[in-house]
Amino acid sequence: MITKNKVVVLLSLMMVYCACRSQDLQQDNDTLLKFDPWQEGYLDIHHINTGGGDAAFFIFPDGTTMLFDAGDMDVAGFNEKYAPMKATDLHPSDSLTAGQWIVHYIKQVLPKGAEPKIDYALVSHFHSDHYGNVHKESPISGKGNYRLTGLTEVGDIIPIKTLIDRSGPNYNYPVNLKEYYERDQTFLNYLDFIGHHSKNGSLTCESLKSGRNDQIVLTNEPKLYPSFRVQNVKCNGTIWSGEGQQTFEYMNKESLIGENGKFNENPLSLAIKVSYGKFDYFTGGDMTGLKGYGKPDWFDVETPVAKAVGQVEVTTLNHHGNRDATNENFVKELSPRVVVQQSWCSDHPGQEVYERLASKSLYSGERDIFATNIHEETKVTFGSWFNRAYKSMEGHIVIRVTPGGDYYVYVLDDNVSFLKLKSKFGPYVSN
Repeated sequence: MITKNKVVVLLSLMMVYCACRSQDLQQDNDTLLKFDPWQEGYLDIHHINTGGGDAAFFIFPDGTTMLFDAGDMDVAGFNEKYAPMKATDLHPSDSLTAGQWIVHYIKQVLPKGAEPKIDYALVSHFHSDHYGNVHKESPISGKGNYRLTGLTEVGDIIPIKTLIDRSGPNYNYPVNLKEYYERDQTFLNYLDFIGHHSKNGSLTCESLKSGRNDQIVLTNEPKLYPSFRVQNVKCNGTIWSGEGQQTFEYMNKESLIGENGKFNENPLSLAIKVSYGKFDYFTGGDMTGLKGYGKPDWFDVETPVAKAVGQVEVTTLNHHGNRDATNENFVKELSPRVVVQQSWCSDHPGQEVYERLASKSLYSGERDIFATNIHEETKVTFGSWFNRAYKSMEGHIVIRVTPGGDYYVYVLDDNVSFLKLKSKFGPYVSN
């Protein structure tokens, strides 16, 4: 006979069981969503979303490391100057600067036991959302006479071995940049950082050499990964032909200077192609591709670059997905399976850019689009069709390539300071 007391006991036991089972299921779910650390043989590419601009950290198969850009913007100043457009707030909070958040992230993903260092740091071009922004509150380094922002802040904490940009160490393209940017405190501060660390022998500064695939190399165990390479595609007006180390001059420096004596940094951006087995990845800073509308022919640098690069598995969007980039030729030639949009402004991307990316008339294959940050205003403007097209609209985006060439996409939560996996996609098969 089942008494009332026995029923109460049974119900209590069932409640305890259900609670424990729920906890077990949650633990199982957490295990499934755990972001495993890099291990030898992987190629990891971390697109870090701080809200301060672009920053991508690479861990090559042998543990060699590379940083491509380290932006740090004046968000309040941007919002005031360009209202009603809005820049992204600092992520995960404003308790640290963008540079400090980049460092915090890098330290969590560095190979276990490895010396904290960045073997290669690339600055695609000299805009604040790619290398920093000096203002009156930027702290002075305790190591040298320079201020901490973006790239200089990252390099102040984690030593950079080789710094590569579009004009170092002489900075004379397309004009004498030390004179041209004589009132630009961020650029002059960048030179002070380079000067200090070059003088003490800890840093080497050089420009990217278009056409070469022996400038950025594996520094630990190169013989173990013969299929890995970094192909330099573009620097300033010099573009790789797609064959060997041959290059051609697409624009001369005289043509870059406008009637007002000014020039646009964006078309001069660095571009590289990273390959590992059958896997190919492209990134090109703020490279432009707009044609017509009074623009000179050379403003479309995407078309010749795309022809040299060819089909890739993953590409970033040039110029954050702005309307003057990611033209039809670029989309068609690269035919990416995965697209990474490093965005920080409410006008990213241009609607026509998304339509080109989604168009099956340019290439027939499937494509998945991931963004580091899409503003709510942007979602409202473009509507549900746009929102449904993205696999993810916020978070750090990690590409992990396995030794066989297959790859995964991980989206990490950018609202917390630790590595919290939100979603995982793949495996994708490299062609």
